[in-house]
Amino acid sequence: MSRIYYTSSKSASHKSRLQDELFRVESEVGFLAEELSPVLTEMLDRVTTGIPSDILSAIKEAHAHESKELAKKQLEAILNSANLSYEKHLPLCQDTGLVTLFVSGELIGHLEEVERALKKSVESLTAKSGMRANVVNPLTRKNTGTNTGLNQPEVLLDKATKETTVKMILKGAGSENFTNLKMMVPTASRQEILKHILQTVIEAGGKTCPPNILGIGIGGSAIQAMFNSKIALVRKVGTRNPDPELAQFESSIAKAVNELGIGTMGLGGDTTVLDVHIETAGTHTACLPVAISFGCWANRVSEAQLRGEHFQIVR
Repeated sequence: MSRIYYTSSKSASHKSRLQDELFRVESEVGFLAEELSPVLTEMLDRVTTGIPSDILSAIKEAHAHESKELAKKQLEAILNSANLSYEKHLPLCQDTGLVTLFVSGELIGHLEEVERALKKSVESLTAKSGMRANVVNPLTRKNTGTNTGLNQPEVLLDKATKETTVKMILKGAGSENFTNLKMMVPTASRQEILKHILQTVIEAGGKTCPPNILGIGIGGSAIQAMFNSKIALVRKVGTRNPDPELAQFESSIAKAVNELGIGTMGLGGDTTVLDVHIETAGTHTACLPVAISFGCWANRVSEAQLRGEHFQIVR
């Protein structure tokens, strides 16, 4: 039976959370829910109260280069708020969102254990008021009070990643409500895809709390496109799709979106998106699904990887 140990000291200072935490995994088979929970608990703690360094750097860069006074002030307020959240160990946003976990590698064979561990971690943080209780029945609107139940939180398979990893994202309603899927005609050009993306961003305006990160899924089935648009948000800001043509398309979309001038919080400015990430899948000859997911400025993501005998939080 595999055993996972949380090795950081509980008496460590809050700043030590920025250091990589290690979780020991003995080299036998199986994962126990009660032993995986510390990994997920630390990830949840990080994503609710802090911004990954790559996103924080991108916001700082946007602030440094912003030419509009109002947008510059808004970006400054974002940076100050993020700093206070970290120092006081409080949520970055009152809407702590819905939790989605992407699992890969050895964990794919242990989904029930992973789901139990995630449920335990989410319920624990919600009970401590570290997360707002958001999960409700979609029809009766009755709140579960725990952020669990009714098939929440969500655990999805990441088969494209061969390593054993857990990737976490929390998405609030502001960004989630403007998720878009369009089944375009299969002959649509890149220019037509770009036009659709720009129109979607214009319709969202400031309601997605820009500057955003855009995740775009192209191809596959409708479900695959939606999946790819969401997992694209977990990728680090500044990284490009390994396919050179897609990498160029990502850069072109980002440039075009920023030229719209929607800006921070929709109040006008130079930066509407911090980055654009595209993921693709083979599709039917008569189909062209295009899915768009928005990540707000506080794109709350974390990742842990199994390295040798340890789970290491790398983001």
